Amino acid sequence: MTPILLIDDNPLLLQMLGLLLRSKGEYSVLEAGTQRAAVAQFEQRGSEIDPLIADVCVGGQSGRAIADELTTLRPQLRVLFISGYPKDHLVGNELLGPDDALLAKPFSPETLFRRICCK
Repeated sequence: MTPILLIDDNPLLLQMLGLLLRSKGEYSVLEAGTQRAAVAQFEQRGSEIDPLIADVCVGGQSGRAIADELTTLRPQLRVLFISGYPKDHLVGNELLGPDDALLAKPFSPETLFRRICCK
């Protein structure tokens, strides 16, 4: 099973999304609530991880900055951002680039699985 690195600073959402992804039986999930935890997980298993799913804002840190750091280490890493804010707001405030993949919260399990599978 290919591990997914899931980054969100909301512990309840992180746990819920982790359980949801594992329930499919196709994914192992590495969970991180901080930039430090995400980098540590990536250092251990970065060559296997695909994709990275990151909240746009993680504990005062930019999810994009975390993704940029990890994709510098592995440029082919697929990244899917999640946020409750609309994309035009995130792009306008330079939290995301116009070509960054975004899944708007709330989303259905089916939509999440489709975006992971077919991004």
